[in-house]
Amino acid sequence: MFTSDDLVLSLCDEVWKWRLKESPELASFCGIHEYDDLWDDISAEAYTRREKCVQDFLAKAVAIDISSCSDKVALSLTLLIDDLQSYLKGSQFKSYLMPINYLEGIHNDCNQIIASYMNYKTKEDFQKYVRRLENLPKRIAQVEEALRQGVREEIVQHSASVAKVPSQIDELIHIPLESHELLKPFTKAPESISKTDLDEFKSKAEDVLTSQVFPAFQKLKNYIENEYFHNLRPNEGISSIKDGDQWYQQCLDYHLSCFMTPQQIHDLGLKEVARIEEQILKLAEAEGLGQTLPDILAEIKKRQKHFFTTEEEVLEFVRNLCYNKIRPKISLLFKDLPDMPMSIQPVPDFMKNSPAGFYYNGTPDGSRSGCYYINNHNPEDCLPFTLPALSLHEGEPGHHLQGIYTLAATDLPDFRRNFEVGKAYLSPGKFAFHTAYAEGWGLYSEFLGEELNIYDSRLDQIGRNSFEIFRAARLVVDTGIHALGWSKEKAVEYMEAHTLLLKSEVTNEIDRYITWPGQACAYKIGEIKLKELRQKAQVTLDTQFDMKEFHRCVLSSGSVPLHMLESIVDQFITDLQKH
Repeated sequence: MFTSDDLVLSLCDEVWKWRLKESPELASFCGIHEYDDLWDDISAEAYTRREKCVQDFLAKAVAIDISSCSDKVALSLTLLIDDLQSYLKGSQFKSYLMPINYLEGIHNDCNQIIASYMNYKTKEDFQKYVRRLENLPKRIAQVEEALRQGVREEIVQHSASVAKVPSQIDELIHIPLESHELLKPFTKAPESISKTDLDEFKSKAEDVLTSQVFPAFQKLKNYIENEYFHNLRPNEGISSIKDGDQWYQQCLDYHLSCFMTPQQIHDLGLKEVARIEEQILKLAEAEGLGQTLPDILAEIKKRQKHFFTTEEEVLEFVRNLCYNKIRPKISLLFKDLPDMPMSIQPVPDFMKNSPAGFYYNGTPDGSRSGCYYINNHNPEDCLPFTLPALSLHEGEPGHHLQGIYTLAATDLPDFRRNFEVGKAYLSPGKFAFHTAYAEGWGLYSEFLGEELNIYDSRLDQIGRNSFEIFRAARLVVDTGIHALGWSKEKAVEYMEAHTLLLKSEVTNEIDRYITWPGQACAYKIGEIKLKELRQKAQVTLDTQFDMKEFHRCVLSSGSVPLHMLESIVDQFITDLQKH
């Protein structure tokens, strides 16, 4: 006789396995290599079919009597229902018709998937790799097909999102074969595969690339330049397309997982910017740096511009910071740390236009460790005053601890233990990433750097505040662009005046907000909620409050929406009060 717990866990497993089958790219990222010869089907028909499947899953989920489930399993069912409902609410906006931009898309993703996520241990692995290359032209053609449908339905992007794509494609298809990322598997080949077999696989791969893959990318580039560019939306905001206001609100709901109107977010951003700017100005005055944020930035640049002269120096500085300065202090605020290492690597060449740093989760089986990527391609522009906050956010106790606690929580269903990286363009019509939980924790971790005494100097403290004001300013400009009619120029002007970013960095950031509506708002909203929940627990529990236990409660829950995190913390408080 099946119990309700069995029914829930079986359904969770069914949904997760269906997701992996529907998204071979996600499966590869999660270390599941069954579908390594395939790509995601991004056709309109596929998304329509998936929507029907999600409706069926939701019907099964709500039919289960949650009252007869154990508390832990009931929470998984509630989260599954929430995720399925979120997917259906967002799918009506057809974000899949904008499947490529300068930040992501098959022209960027194919390198990462093939070079970093796949296995290359057996002859069968290389056979799957060659078949995946052979299937790549169809995946590329589906991008063009989606863009064409988007033009017909007037669901199109702004030039800020796609202007760089043709040059990115050019770079991909004109790299010499001997150094191409798509042929990187042959640098990883094990000795157990004969040289004859490897030579045959390599010859086949090179032929597929030159005769099929590169021409398919060239065709896509031609379409974008010659047709798509003539049909872009004139205004930056998503509100300028059909049902745009509702689309933006759904993006906010998706990323924040709590309801706030654009105006509420905008006003909160203005308030937070003013508060943090006052702190920066006080620190700057004590350090003799100037009286406006642009002046402060100019003086810091003058002092630190040539601190690094080589890429290796940047890498070694960050590794020393993470491994020798931050890590020894982590146990002051955390307990029961999973034994899962974090590697620190330079950003790959094909991602050199990425942000200063980012983190990719490891796999549940440990075959790929979590990695903090640092962008050291222009070492003279790497300013050390920003690196403590960046490393706390992306590494430990930020995304790495977040990721490994979740991977170590083997009592949770798989859909709660795995993060789907990328495809932000699909928001809000994709399975929840719970952005405010994920990125809110990253920003909260920067704050924890104060309690861990990581910020040694006033410059480091300014760097920490510069990151926070940057996230606060996002609340202002993201809502300004997508709800209040701001132009790109107005958004750039605001961020130049109220952050410690270079104009080139500001321009790139604004392009990102135009491309991913609502995503940038999640950081500050999530951090504020985490601080609120911590304060609530401290005040309610008083002497019973244990910071390490609170952090374990938050991290061991897996990725959850903010409203559910609040329920988890409330239960944490109640359980302790009983003792």
